[in-house]
Amino acid sequence: MLKIRRPQIEALANLSRRRFVAAAVVHLRDAHPERWAEATDEVAGAWVERRLARGLQLGLVEEVSLLRHLEVASRFDERFADSDDAIGVLHNLDELQTWPEPMELLASLYGSPAET
Repeated sequence: MLKIRRPQIEALANLSRRRFVAAAVVHLRDAHPERWAEATDEVAGAWVERRLARGLQLGLVEEVSLLRHLEVASRFDERFADSDDAIGVLHNLDELQTWPEPMELLASLYGSPAET
């Protein structure tokens, strides 16, 4: 019988995370070159790691939700990406399938004046 030990599971999980972070950095550089053109891979990777941790804290678990969370934080700002408005959209997996329409909705929410 094949036994997979905890260190092996952790090694696979870490590999998956490193691959996701590397792919996310490439994606952000393509999606928002003006923001990431001069950032080193280390700086961009650290930002992605920090934002992924925040996304997980906010209950985002699907890769697509986390990737879109990174895009929103990159395009607008981190505070907006963590807002109830943005998180509500990012939790809706059906709506995320119609991307970029949700980003257009978020852009209109981001650009609207704050209620007083």
